[in-house]
Amino acid sequence: MVLKNYRTLAQSQVWDGTSQTIITQLPRDFLAQRYILDLNSSGIACTGTSVLVTDALLKCITNIKLVAVGEGSSRTIVEISGQDLWHMNNWDYGSPISFLLVPTTTGATQAHVGFVIDERQNKLDPDDYSVALPTYLLSSLQLEITYVAPSATNWGTNFPTTFATDMTMTITCVEGIAEAGEDFSSNPLMTVLSKTLTADTSTGTLESFDTFFQVGALIVRDFVCTETSASVRSDTEVTNFQVNSGTIPLMSNIQWQANKSKDIQNYRLANSVATQQGATTMTTPPFLTGGYNSAGYTMIDFYNNRMPFISTASGLRLGGLSSIGYNTGDLVFQANCANASSIIRRVQTTIEG
Repeated sequence: MVLKNYRTLAQSQVWDGTSQTIITQLPRDFLAQRYILDLNSSGIACTGTSVLVTDALLKCITNIKLVAVGEGSSRTIVEISGQDLWHMNNWDYGSPISFLLVPTTTGATQAHVGFVIDERQNKLDPDDYSVALPTYLLSSLQLEITYVAPSATNWGTNFPTTFATDMTMTITCVEGIAEAGEDFSSNPLMTVLSKTLTADTSTGTLESFDTFFQVGALIVRDFVCTETSASVRSDTEVTNFQVNSGTIPLMSNIQWQANKSKDIQNYRLANSVATQQGATTMTTPPFLTGGYNSAGYTMIDFYNNRMPFISTASGLRLGGLSSIGYNTGDLVFQANCANASSIIRRVQTTIEG
């Protein structure tokens, strides 16, 4: 039985509105299961009435990185943008994990957003420590967050040029305390890493992306975002896609909208956050209001997110697609892009060991 330990760290990150990377050393006592990040300010004013871009404020957090050092080597465990993590959290829990407030007026008002770095295979089980990180085996564990100054592309018109009150990122650890006789030193390592690719100038045919997947371990899922060449999220950028293992199609001619419908069914996604606290301040809601989820995003699953463990004769094992022994190009993502130079970004969850 793993005992639970929740704590909000005394040390927080303070973002003053300029471009900067802030590093926080995380505690190394227990099993790291989740890190809840809450970014808040009581007073931020725009220079005029602001018309927000899609994912305003989220785009100001360009990189959230979890780096571990042990036995003389360092390893990036998580690397993802704030925009992608916020939307991926919606898939993990079925709705936003915190309200999103983005000031649009010249009066000083609250700005707020939250994220969760989740080191669980089963996002619905608070007692899942199957891939929790035994931090006590590490030399260091640090959270690196890169913030960029508000601009017309990541906030909107009349964006804030200074913050009346700085934004503070609090860090809350959800951890497990192993009891005597329990050994988690051999826990598999789960990584969540991003990659961005740009399609060619042709349209209307399947284009192959040989380096889309990271191979060599157990692939759990790939969270995918498609954007126009102008970096605007869009559900019409890719018509259909396919995943091939060698000459065998694992997913054949999957229509983009059908896959998004599957997401709603499997992840119990809310269709709109229009009634969420504060979301009405967003001129462009982070969710579409026409019955689909976040524009441009979908999930390619290789496991059952509701039952992520598979029963075998030797006991439970983690679900997913084993790519052990694969070389680059053995597992190929193909996309039929409707426009030239589409941007395709994926966030892959991989389990090693």
